[in-house]
Amino acid sequence: MALIVWIVFILLFRAYWQEEPRQRAGENLTMTGQVEDITGMDEKTSLIVKNVTDGKGRICKRMKVWLGKNKKLFHSLRIGQIIRVQGSVYSFLEPGNPGQFNEFQYYQQQGIQYKALADNVSVINQSYKKLREYLRQLRMRLIRSLNVCCGERDAGILAAMVAGEKGGMDEEIKKLYQENGIAHILAISGLHISLLGAGLFYLLRKYIMPMQAAALVSGILLILYGIFTGFSVSTVRAVIMMLCMLGARLCGRCYDALCALALSAWLQLLLQPLALFQTGFILSYGTVFGILIFGRVFAEQWQDRKGCALFAGSLGVQLITMPILLATYYELPLYGLFANLILLPFLGMLLCSGLAGGVIALYSVAIGRFCLGITHYILFFYESVCYFLKCLPCHTLILGKPSNIQILIYYILLGAWLLIHKKCSAHWHYLIFVFAVGILCYCPSTKVSGLEMTNLDVGQGDCTCIRTDDKTVLVDGGSSDVDKAGKYRIAPFLKYKGIRTIDYLFVTHSDGDHTNGLLEIIEDSAHMGFTIGKVVLPRIHKKDDNYIKFERRCRRAGVSLLYMEKGDSLSIGEIKLTCFHPFYEYDWKSENDYSLVLELQFGRFRGLLTGDLEEEGEEAIAELLRPVQYLKAGHHGSKSSSSESFLEKLSPRIAVYSAGRNNRYGHPAQETKQRMKKAGAEQLCTFRQGAVRICSDGTDYSVSTFCGTED
Repeated sequence: MALIVWIVFILLFRAYWQEEPRQRAGENLTMTGQVEDITGMDEKTSLIVKNVTDGKGRICKRMKVWLGKNKKLFHSLRIGQIIRVQGSVYSFLEPGNPGQFNEFQYYQQQGIQYKALADNVSVINQSYKKLREYLRQLRMRLIRSLNVCCGERDAGILAAMVAGEKGGMDEEIKKLYQENGIAHILAISGLHISLLGAGLFYLLRKYIMPMQAAALVSGILLILYGIFTGFSVSTVRAVIMMLCMLGARLCGRCYDALCALALSAWLQLLLQPLALFQTGFILSYGTVFGILIFGRVFAEQWQDRKGCALFAGSLGVQLITMPILLATYYELPLYGLFANLILLPFLGMLLCSGLAGGVIALYSVAIGRFCLGITHYILFFYESVCYFLKCLPCHTLILGKPSNIQILIYYILLGAWLLIHKKCSAHWHYLIFVFAVGILCYCPSTKVSGLEMTNLDVGQGDCTCIRTDDKTVLVDGGSSDVDKAGKYRIAPFLKYKGIRTIDYLFVTHSDGDHTNGLLEIIEDSAHMGFTIGKVVLPRIHKKDDNYIKFERRCRRAGVSLLYMEKGDSLSIGEIKLTCFHPFYEYDWKSENDYSLVLELQFGRFRGLLTGDLEEEGEEAIAELLRPVQYLKAGHHGSKSSSSESFLEKLSPRIAVYSAGRNNRYGHPAQETKQRMKKAGAEQLCTFRQGAVRICSDGTDYSVSTFCGTED
């Protein structure tokens, strides 16, 4: 009851714990603060600094500090020291598109307000926290011994599993585990702590000391191990629950797992109330709740059937966490349940051999390598199972983001099933699960009535997503200032919308800020879960190097290519796309000149997408122009695009600039904005408004934006 009251209090007064820091965009400051934690290794080392001040007063409660140019700057720092940092301070980014990772919210929930790149660091007070620093140094030694004894691939996995250090993990392996629903084994989770704690208690009690002493020693060692691994949310939860179990043994009392779960949640939320909104917190507690409630119910009903206990627990976890996973990642690994059933039984052996081998390697590399031999074969087995499951049809289901109403109804139905299952001997009540899952997986956000066109915020680049009832088209997709725009901007938006098939990808020209994100999706579509139809390129007689490379990479990926030139048209569902530019013999002088220009027609609604077309290209298509409601402004709003005569013929009602905040080109140019204003167009820019969405029924249209309008 105390936990429920506290959760309600947090929900009502959430703003009390949330700081609203002012925006900082690279201010150079000299700050002082105390080192709260040091994470990562070598060049990937970062600090959490608390109570950060400058000469004028307090800046923030906590700040994340990364290395600048000097990669050895943090080498001699210790946890607890008072330091002076000189560097550039930035605000965390808020998302510009639906589905994009909310960096600001993620760190705000941890009480971290700013990030900084350190140019110089000096120690003001040399005193430090000896126990925490000793455990951190031991952790670094253990990770280095794993790197010496194992291959880089195995060492990265073991470092994540036994020491909580994910920085050295191979990206391919991390992605493989995520796609198969077993990424939780890479974190220091409750399962890890439970296996290690229970195993340690059993060994101490069985062979070394009496029960009370074994419980006390096990509890102390678990706390030290939690500090050693960084005390993540799931680790704190598991340590508190294990301490409750050991305390019950010490006092001769019965252990109630549900009460222990509630106590650990209450204690965590007392210290960090905003953890309630962290996906990791919800998943950690939801997983255990699913095992304790639904897992036990299924286990009791199937107790006469051998080997069902593990399946019952896994099913309970899936039932509770499915809405959380869908609301966060917008997709589900279809075979995740089976992957866990196959692989989890080997986790205890993997953990124990990995930890024991790493510790032994601190003293003898040869013996450590021998002991870690078994871990290599277990990890090879894990990898083989994951690759096999990935080859099965419908491996990943992209379903889109369910609404809060859908999630609420889903959990209400699960609760109703719990209330009636004991009183009902027939099996009809299992249909409730089918109904609940059906409601959850039917996402209205994936359905489109009419036309929906979205200019995504990809930074200094271009990407437009066009959708009708059953068709999806992408026009361009890339960025020059956002790293991996395909993975972090375009793909999350598509998954948020529940889009599994991209029917056509139009590439206006070969510049990287229009193509690099598309190439990520084309070359990794199997991993991302998308089906790619055709890639459409401008038909030109003279091809630049980037154009040729793009063609080659598309063919290597097995994607069909289609070419368009002036006069060609393509009907995609209810949309008609007509090519105005270029014609085959067009003698272009720069890549921008041969940009594919497309007129979109949907009923009486018309729009023009111009790529990076500039004035010379605009003159070449002047005779084809007619008034449009929508214009995707050419070349990100450059002053050499959207000439006065061009705009006079188009008379656009709305013009959208796709550009990055504080870009070095000054896009959109002041001259262009003046010409647009004179033409009577409403002007929107992706770095101000975020994703810009235009919806039309073929007659009328409406415009909405993802963010506010402030600079």
